[in-house]
Amino acid sequence: MNLEARMTPGLNVGQQLNLAPQLLQWLRLLQLPSTELCAMVQHELEVNPTLEIEDDGGDSDVGDAPESVAEAIDAFEQGPTSFDDDAVGLKLEMLKDMDSDWRDDSATASRNHTAEDDEKRQFMMDCITARESLQDHLSAQLAVRAVSGMTRSQVELIIGSLDPRGYLTGTLDELAAHANVSIQNLEAALALVQTFDPPGVGARNLAECLWLQIRDKESLTARIVSEYLEAVGRRQYRDIAVALDVEEEDVAEAVKDILQLNPEPGLIFSRESTRYIAPDVTIRKMEDELIVELHDEYIPRVRVNANCKSLLERGTLSADDLTYLRKKMRASSFLIQGIRQRQETLRKVASEILAHQSSFLGSVDGELNPLTMAQVAQSINVHETTVSRALANKYVQTPRGLYEMKYFFRAGYQCEDGSALTPSVVKDLIADLVGAESSEFPLTDLVIVDCMKKRGITLARRTVAKYREELGIASSKERQTSGSKRSVAAPAGVVSEPVFQSESPVAVRAYA
Repeated sequence: MNLEARMTPGLNVGQQLNLAPQLLQWLRLLQLPSTELCAMVQHELEVNPTLEIEDDGGDSDVGDAPESVAEAIDAFEQGPTSFDDDAVGLKLEMLKDMDSDWRDDSATASRNHTAEDDEKRQFMMDCITARESLQDHLSAQLAVRAVSGMTRSQVELIIGSLDPRGYLTGTLDELAAHANVSIQNLEAALALVQTFDPPGVGARNLAECLWLQIRDKESLTARIVSEYLEAVGRRQYRDIAVALDVEEEDVAEAVKDILQLNPEPGLIFSRESTRYIAPDVTIRKMEDELIVELHDEYIPRVRVNANCKSLLERGTLSADDLTYLRKKMRASSFLIQGIRQRQETLRKVASEILAHQSSFLGSVDGELNPLTMAQVAQSINVHETTVSRALANKYVQTPRGLYEMKYFFRAGYQCEDGSALTPSVVKDLIADLVGAESSEFPLTDLVIVDCMKKRGITLARRTVAKYREELGIASSKERQTSGSKRSVAAPAGVVSEPVFQSESPVAVRAYA
């Protein structure tokens, strides 16, 4: 078989979307939350010499009217670009003045710097704490124990082999072969680690982890954990009572004690630090009226440096200087305009949310109304993707608490009378229908569809089945068999009672 590569000329027709740099930057600014936008502006202040922070008492004409900067740039592009001796002297004089101002500020700061300032700074740095890890916590306890050097090294080996939950996932045989020590010594080291805080650390499976946390090792709770943990997971309380020759009520009380134990003791040291959310928008009441306020106090107010603008107006820059200064001043102008447009778009979107969800925001028992991004986009005359970017990673502080801005957008079901209902309301209606059904003749999904249709709500059978499963309601056949009208499960992510599937460390996930 002969393979030969050939190049043949051809013409391909296609479409490609190219976005202007200023549009890309505006979309980026629109998507950033206030805290990240502040960091971005601070970075631009460091890398762009034409940008400066606007003083409250200073001249803010440039910052308030960035269009004038673009006009000055365009006007200068048509002007002379000579590089004669006078121009060189003028520019050097201006740079000298700017450099002198900077040196004066630096000298003043250096003269005012004292040893006390160093002590304060060091104190502040020492106050910055890192979260203590599980290994650090256990090593600190080992440091105050009177153990020999050989035992200490073996205990450190055990501590270093624990996973984030506090379990010893590897076998002692593997550790012994790896460290070239006897299993008996490792067993003694593991027994010592299992006496450390938090209780349950160093366990090799779920049953051992729970058993280590029980003080009375001869109690009924300890026996159930060590021998009948899987039966507890299946809720076979009667069988456990018969096997142990105790009352079923005693088994139920022991299970309650088991539920108080921690199946993953090490995770208290590996949880992420608290993340604080700064809202971008606040909706609050003022004289019985809800108003929208933007949190823009974190965003530095910036403007174009007046000295750089003066260089443009004099028209004495070389071509290279012009290219550099024009690039930086355009970037400054785009940034100022982009921040302004971002704030205006965010205000419009928040105002639309307030207009559509006033019933929810105005009272503690108000319900959300159906609202889509397309509706808001049409109202404020922008594209739907612009609304999506404006909502990204944004939070709003309301009289009812802090919410992600996307929370207020819910698809709805149109009723025959012109009103609309959110999915949560439709779920409540389905739950009410099932709750009022006959135990002998439970409602099928098709019957529920007909009942909702009579109320003016059109639903598909698969939608009813989906909502029923999300509510934890069994099928009509299962409800008829069990004689239970309704069995509502806990919300996603919430487990009312633990389920022990096995005694392996993996079973801990079912418990948590």
